[in-house]
Amino acid sequence: MAITACRSYEPGEIEAAVGRLLERLGGLAVTIRPGMRVALKPNLVMGKDPAAAVTTHPALVEAVAKTVIALGATPFIVDSPGGPSANAAGLRMVYKKTGMAAVAERLGIEVSYDTAEVEVPLTERSPLRKVSILKVLYEADAIINLPKIKTHAQTGYTGAVKNLYGAIPGMRKAEYHFRVQERKPFGELLVELNLALRPVLTVMDGVIGMEGDGPTAGEPKPFGYLLAARCPFTLDHYALSLIAVKDIEMDRVAQARGLVGPLLLLDDGETIEPVPFRPASHRRVNFVENHLPPFLARPISRSLRPLPAFDRDKCIGCRICLQSCPADALRMERIPQLDKDKCIGCLCCQEMCPERAVEVRQTGLSRLLFGSRR
Repeated sequence: MAITACRSYEPGEIEAAVGRLLERLGGLAVTIRPGMRVALKPNLVMGKDPAAAVTTHPALVEAVAKTVIALGATPFIVDSPGGPSANAAGLRMVYKKTGMAAVAERLGIEVSYDTAEVEVPLTERSPLRKVSILKVLYEADAIINLPKIKTHAQTGYTGAVKNLYGAIPGMRKAEYHFRVQERKPFGELLVELNLALRPVLTVMDGVIGMEGDGPTAGEPKPFGYLLAARCPFTLDHYALSLIAVKDIEMDRVAQARGLVGPLLLLDDGETIEPVPFRPASHRRVNFVENHLPPFLARPISRSLRPLPAFDRDKCIGCRICLQSCPADALRMERIPQLDKDKCIGCLCCQEMCPERAVEVRQTGLSRLLFGSRR
């Protein structure tokens, strides 16, 4: 895998950095040929300005798209945000706010509004034997994965592997969260998605990442690097070592399955320094699931899971959280009210809130056992 310093989103600097990465990996022409239709899959979890560090920066998407065009292929930008933004109107807003529509206009390429689905089989290792995936993404001749490096309140980290969960259309994500509630099976599902989609390249936006309660409510964190690899599992494993975030289930699953290759770091002699990220403040503790039998682990883990809390001053009553909740655990009064017995701890409400009005709080048992993390 390759890494290079990149301190800003100035187009010249980004394009030079992407050029260095691709040269170190042997070039993009190895996998991208003239006439191919190439899906560019950024992280567009919601419609936010690029300065918020929630989504992949459009400067990186544009630099990669230009390289694909130069090879005679046709790139297009595609993602399916969670919650209610996965219809045509929602997608239009997301593409505009994240800067993707402007990139597409400048380069004369498409942003995809195609929400058609296709059922894709997964192996027996997956907790789900088949999943619905965006048809336009699955049928592309090649996929280039363009994640953003961020910590994550529910999974601990989101990067290369987690970004392809965005291949699942809109509210299907919430459905699968409901059906796969435990950490290890969810890690297996993410790994299986990557094996089914097989991106030919991942280029990670690490100029400015996000730390704390990501993927949407954390704080921007200058990181100063772009990373690229043919293997998303190896890229994530190395990225985690740089930001000093540990105990990530999808990485644990990938290692156990032998999917993390030997690290051959292509840095051309650049000095690469770790940049520790502050983890999510209430990351769910997983030693219970890893070290107790299932009949004990499930109820204890449920009692320890962090729960969403709604800020009366920030909430605008948009109801996006209600529409995004796979467990139907919210009802609306002045602010959303949580049914703790129904809540599965997926934190979709926190992830999709456009006003950052959802905090993640420890339960009483968690505070008693581990102390307050605030």
